[in-house]
Amino acid sequence: MNKITLSLPLFFSFLLIFLSGCSSLTNNHQQITEHQNITERTKKLTAMSNWKIKGKMGIISPNERHSLTLNWHYQGDKNRQMLNLTTVLGIQVFTLESVNNMHVVNVDGERYQSPDLNTLLASLTGFTLPTHAMTFWLKGLPYLANDKITSNEITQLPQTLTSFSDEKKWFIKYGSYQQVDQYQLATKFTIKQDNITIKINVHQWDVTSNDSD
Repeated sequence: MNKITLSLPLFFSFLLIFLSGCSSLTNNHQQITEHQNITERTKKLTAMSNWKIKGKMGIISPNERHSLTLNWHYQGDKNRQMLNLTTVLGIQVFTLESVNNMHVVNVDGERYQSPDLNTLLASLTGFTLPTHAMTFWLKGLPYLANDKITSNEITQLPQTLTSFSDEKKWFIKYGSYQQVDQYQLATKFTIKQDNITIKINVHQWDVTSNDSD
């Protein structure tokens, strides 16, 4: 398989845009005025099986920096997800569709399929993107039972999460929480593993599909 090649000077320039800019949140995002206790919040988010996010994602390693536009639709009740990554200029990086733990990635007009998504993405892109674990981390939930969460003493919202995926240790830092319908969700994430950093800036959470389940 050929790895995706990206113009690093171009991405470095637009990475600065990603780090300094953020589009407005939609009107179902409100400032948090009432705090949920940890048990209540965990119960609500565990039951939140369907969601969509739109935003920006930066991937930083010692040799590469990428700034991408992220569209991710996750349907846990159907064991399905669709993930679309493009450059800030609208150039397709890859699309992913997963159904019943079989994953299809389209890159440069070529179609690749595997039940091992992490290995497939790493072989095609050259960077690690632990998507399954991230479906928990983005909600501020532990991926494994022995994951460690620290919470803000006042708001009781997660501040950091130490987790493991594919036997690698990951550190997640949360920021800028918003009330999205009945859920309290972070809109800024920093995800680190050794010398790899993933920054996600969510411009829109869509959780309305859970209302009709």
